Amino acid sequence: MAPHSTSIDQDDVSVTESTTLSSLYSFLSLTMRYPEAAFCNAALFNALESLLASLDWPDELAVIRAWRAQTTDPLDDLRTAYTRLFITSSPRTTIPPYASVYMDGDGTLYGKTTERTRDFYREHGYDLARENEPADHIALELDFLAALADETKQEEEDLFLRTLFRPWFERFQEHYMKEARHPFYTVSIRLIDFFTKEEQ
Repeated sequence: MAPHSTSIDQDDVSVTESTTLSSLYSFLSLTMRYPEAAFCNAALFNALESLLASLDWPDELAVIRAWRAQTTDPLDDLRTAYTRLFITSSPRTTIPPYASVYMDGDGTLYGKTTERTRDFYREHGYDLARENEPADHIALELDFLAALADETKQEEEDLFLRTLFRPWFERFQEHYMKEARHPFYTVSIRLIDFFTKEEQ
């Protein structure tokens, strides 16, 4: 009986870890969406601070706290930053959060990588809620990873990270860190790197 109980305990631990990871992916997805009042609020920022404290990342925690202390309207600040960073910015260049921009060689959206990503979703039982969304936006990819982790589909999760997520994310991160224009997104991208790299 004892070995059998140990096996169950190990399974329980595995499920708990997957559930935690799923929640982390979902949380990180929110940080990379266009900021909306429904989720981009004090609860999100408090959760971010709690996560940084639990990881023992004092520098990043101090950066977020300083940003919050000096920002009178965090939602408006993040909307402005998101637009300038990821959508349109003149005279500076934007840093689009789409895999195809970094992987298909021509810097455009809806390329072969977008199709490959959508096909991967569908092959594993998922599809986009809205067809007009590029499947390779970082927030959607993190949502997909959250769904895989939630169902403890470890092999599929690892395959997606290795073949479709990490190759473009590393280029995106490198491009972003050269600019590093906003503390919230800088910290969020570092967290995404940490949790997706750990899973490889």
